[in-house]
Amino acid sequence: MRKFAHVGIEPSGTLAETAALLGRVLGGLVFVEDTRRLFDEFPAYVAEDAGVRYALLGMPAPEDDVREVRTDDFELLVEPLSSHGDGEKKDISAELLSKIERDGRLRCWSLK
Repeated sequence: MRKFAHVGIEPSGTLAETAALLGRVLGGLVFVEDTRRLFDEFPAYVAEDAGVRYALLGMPAPEDDVREVRTDDFELLVEPLSSHGDGEKKDISAELLSKIERDGRLRCWSLK
C-alpha cells in the first residue's frame, strides 16, 4: 500500500522547531534538515518511517516563491519512499489530522 497525505500546519516557531514538535506529536519521528533540496525551492525537514517519507515544507525565499497563493503556513507532505509496490494508494491525511488535533500542540488542516 502506498500512503500519502497533504496537511497544512500552522508554524510553531521556526521550521526546525515546528519539525521537532511535529516529530514528537507523531510518536517520535526524527525530522532532519533536507540538505539535498529534494523539494526544490522549499526548505524542508524530512523523516522516514515504514516506507514513507514525511516532509515538512517551509516557505521559499520571496524571489523563489512561484505559488499562486502565498502563505506563511507550513505544509506536511507524505509520500511513499518507493514508486514500486502494489498500486493501491491510501490517503492518510485524516489519520494525521486526528492525531495532531488530539495532541493539541499544533494547528492543522487538510490540503487538497
